[in-house]
Amino acid sequence: MAHVHAPGLVLRMDPDELRKQAATCSCAEDDAVYAQHYFLCINSDASGGLWVPLFTGARVGTRELPRSAQTGDPRWMGMSAHYDPAQVWKATHKAVQRAATVANDRSSAKLPNRVKPEFVPDVAEFPIDALQK
Repeated sequence: MAHVHAPGLVLRMDPDELRKQAATCSCAEDDAVYAQHYFLCINSDASGGLWVPLFTGARVGTRELPRSAQTGDPRWMGMSAHYDPAQVWKATHKAVQRAATVANDRSSAKLPNRVKPEFVPDVAEFPIDALQK
């Protein structure tokens, strides 16, 4: 898995492994995702990035990404994707790689799972200040 971690990349990750690798979440641990999920990168720099878990169904307060915004593996493209503006994770690139490996992410550098740039949620939608805990 030799992905460039940049906004729009979608990886299947294991939240427990993210926590083991010192990733932080903007919401209370009881409200954070706990099973393997697809995560969408919304921001990235040289050391790490901001990742939003994606849900297959609508929940109170979630927003849906249009299916036309999804590209990549048919399994990823075949599901609906909703994100919660109250939940964002901050993780190093190494933590992301390990969490994706544990979750058996199937995307590849040749066919990455992505959300088209114009549909990637703006960082301003998320409680980034809560990550400084």
